Parts: sequence; structure tokens; C-alpha cells
Amino acid sequence: MCKNNRMRKIFSLLISALILLSCSGSQQRIRKQILDIAGEYALGNLTDGKKKVLENGLITFSGEMKTYIIDTSRIFIGQLDDDSLSDAIISLFPFENNYEVTTEHLVTINNNGRLMLVRSLESDMRIISVEDGIITAEIPEHSRNSPLFNCPSCWEVVKYRFINGELVKTE
Repeated sequence: MCKNNRMRKIFSLLISALILLSCSGSQQRIRKQILDIAGEYALGNLTDGKKKVLENGLITFSGEMKTYIIDTSRIFIGQLDDDSLSDAIISLFPFENNYEVTTEHLVTINNNGRLMLVRSLESDMRIISVEDGIITAEIPEHSRNSPLFNCPSCWEVVKYRFINGELVKTE
């Protein structure tokens, strides 16, 4: 009897480990797909673009007048549409002539296991999370040309849904 309980526990742990591994493998596949999409997007917007991976994990795509910086920790995976598949958003930080311009967020929807770029949003929002169809983000209370734009306490947390290609504010 004791041996049967031990076998059940081992079997349960093995099944749990396999589930965790399959989930993390799916997450890694999605991360790779969205990084590929972001790279294609950046290179498509540059003249003679070149990719460089920095030691700190940042990826840069540089051209003559413009550079995109991708922080690989700013990939948000979660459900955005009505199906149960994981979708993803990645933020790109563009610079023109060494000045940061409005952040671009690439929204991708999972279509039968393959991410597809459905929208590029230009916004100074900082995405916090994507979960159960809700995009939680911080948005600045002041415009980019205001001296208070980078004020740490001048950001509001807002929740959005991605509906028909648009971000719709939710309560």
C-alpha cells in the first residue's frame, strides 16, 4: 500500500513536470516568433539596417537615420482575442538622430500556432501585463514635449482590450 502511494506521487510529479515543460516550451516558441517578427518589422523600416545583440540582452537594429532597440524582457504573452491561444505584444523603442521618439508596440495574434502581426501601435504607454484579454499599461499624464513627461508619479495605470484592431479602454 505504501509503495502504491509513493508510485502515485512520483507519477503525479512526473505529469506536472511534463505539463510545466510543455508550457515553457510554448512560451519560448512564442518569444522566438515575436522577436523574429519585430526584427523583420524593424529592418523593413530601415535603410541598410543591421542587427546587433548587446551583452545586456538588448537587440538593436540600426540604419542611417533610425535605430530600434528591443528589450527582450518587454515581451508580453497572454490571450488578446477570443480564442484560448497565447498572443503577444512586444515594445520597440525607436530613436531618430539619437533622440527617442514614440514607442511602437507590435500586437500579434496567434493563428493556429503561428503569430501574425495585426497592428503596430505608436504610444508612450508602458505595458505592464497581458492577461485574460486585458492589457494593463501605464500612460503618461503629460505629453512628450512637457518637462513633466518623465515625472515618475505622473503616470496612470489603465486597462485596455484589443477589439477589432483597436485598443479600447475598459473600467
